[in-house]
Amino acid sequence: MPSGTAPTVRQRRIGSALRKARDRHNLTVATVARRFGRSQGWMSMVENGLQAIAPDELSDLLDLYGIEDGPLRESLLHLATHRRGTWERAWEGRISAAALDLASLEEDADVIRTFQPNLVPGLLQIPDYNRKLIAVGPAKHNSKALVDFRLSRQQVLSAPNPPRYIPIISEAVLHNRVGGDPGILRRQLQRLGEAARLKHIDLRVLPREASEYLWLITPYHLLSLRPPGRLTVSVSDQLNRSIFVEDEDEVAAHEEIFELLLSATLSRSSSLLLIEEVASHS
Repeated sequence: MPSGTAPTVRQRRIGSALRKARDRHNLTVATVARRFGRSQGWMSMVENGLQAIAPDELSDLLDLYGIEDGPLRESLLHLATHRRGTWERAWEGRISAAALDLASLEEDADVIRTFQPNLVPGLLQIPDYNRKLIAVGPAKHNSKALVDFRLSRQQVLSAPNPPRYIPIISEAVLHNRVGGDPGILRRQLQRLGEAARLKHIDLRVLPREASEYLWLITPYHLLSLRPPGRLTVSVSDQLNRSIFVEDEDEVAAHEEIFELLLSATLSRSSSLLLIEEVASHS
């Protein structure tokens, strides 16, 4: 059974790193379990992300695998120290485990990169905009909790030490009237303009002239966790679920695509000017 003491995405990331380290040494699960003084079942659960591991035990395992001080070791130990806080426990049972995982990663991120070709990114949505989106989806019965949860997630951008946030949106997003209400769009554009002026937010617009880039990937997020190291997770948005991509090669490919998208966007200042121009005519 899952331990429940840490978000599963963290446990999976730790487990994946331990499995790769074991494979590099050509060791079996049984051999490591015997040397480490744990059962083979426990070791398998840890490697499959189904069991949390205490930081001191993780440190001993990393010593066994010869993983010395550096970004990887530091990041894995950092992941192992996480325990669900009061904020997260308050939402259990009301919000999906995947959504809680995403919010937890956002809180622990050093850099958040987002690509949204059709909608304003969730961390920048005003309540009315978000409410209209939820109203046409499969979870509309849980609308109030979802809107409140979205507002809680947005607090990460106003925290004392916020992550660097780099959202890319297509120009069409500035014109899409969610809910058919021009007032909602106008207020939403004002919110985008306010966010774009903040030092830690680098909001970029992919212009219509570069629409050929839109096919490269579906909406997704890249979350690079503190402390800066090798631990970046890609999260793809689908209708009613999020898919967490943790394989290093896949994540690296998603990072390359993001840089390609970024190269086709307007500059930071030009993006803000376009947002303000559209807002003035909305």
